[in-house]
Amino acid sequence: MLKVSNETKVGILTVVAITLLVLGFNLLKGKSLFSSDRTIYAVYKQVNGLQPANFVLVNGLKVGSVSDLDVMGNNAGKILVTLRLTKKNVRIPRNSVARITSDLLGTKAVQIDFGNSNEYLNDGDTIYAAVDGSITDALKEQLNPLAKKLETTLSAVDSVLLTVSALFDTTTKGNLRSAVAHLNHTMNSFSHTAASLNGMMDPNHGNVQATFNNLASITDNLKKNNDKITAILDNAEKTTGALANGKLDSSLLDLQQTVSNLNAMMAKLNSTDGSLGLLMNDRKVYNNLQSSLGSLNKLLEDLRVNPKRYVHFSLFGKKDKVKPIPSDTAVEVK
Repeated sequence: MLKVSNETKVGILTVVAITLLVLGFNLLKGKSLFSSDRTIYAVYKQVNGLQPANFVLVNGLKVGSVSDLDVMGNNAGKILVTLRLTKKNVRIPRNSVARITSDLLGTKAVQIDFGNSNEYLNDGDTIYAAVDGSITDALKEQLNPLAKKLETTLSAVDSVLLTVSALFDTTTKGNLRSAVAHLNHTMNSFSHTAASLNGMMDPNHGNVQATFNNLASITDNLKKNNDKITAILDNAEKTTGALANGKLDSSLLDLQQTVSNLNAMMAKLNSTDGSLGLLMNDRKVYNNLQSSLGSLNKLLEDLRVNPKRYVHFSLFGKKDKVKPIPSDTAVEVK
């Protein structure tokens, strides 16, 4: 019997282990070394966490898996996803779309939405690609308006709290405490007053009897002085009759006419129709009158200083020297 050395056994076991490891790794990635599966490609700008071995679904049915993801170009602007289809009887129209989706648990998958083309994809063809928004994105879209409203509400509440804090400063708080203290004192005063009134209105209290006695005394005094009150009312009636018979209306009409005449005279004085109006309102008339008065003053002053200029009388025919008047020789004091 042929003996197998230990080294040979170890080598065989090593080869078997490596083979099983490669097969298991490829199975985990969704690859099969002994099948004639079809391969199609899809190009995405982003894959939202898609991983190899994720399912490829058609209407919820698993028809394959993601085999590989690779970057196209140097800037990772496009990602090439290899899709391995294991169902041989599933034909995919050429205008179908491979859409990356996500379930509630966040598990990614490629959902193929069939088109209506009569031509079908072959092995190695490229399918149209699309990416659905995740549940997180949908929640963000729903929560963003709510967050904005909440932010606005919080800003309004903050403004209100700042206003209230500004109103209820130390001085305002002291004033409120003082107002409450005064109100408490006032209520106590009202309580004492009500108690006093209750005591006065008590039939068994002596104040009621005294009040009735005072009222009886007042009515008795009014009764005794009834004649005097009647005489006072008669005198008042005579006085009002005298005023009514004293032609008070005609006197008021005359006074009104006098006031109207005075208003008309003041209106004429304010206008430039009359002499007084011109003198009061026209500057030229005032200046001419002022100039005339100045000339008259100089004439009177010259007559006083040089009377012989106007009344000349001399036996020998000698003429006196004319003197200048003081106003012409006066020096203005600055």
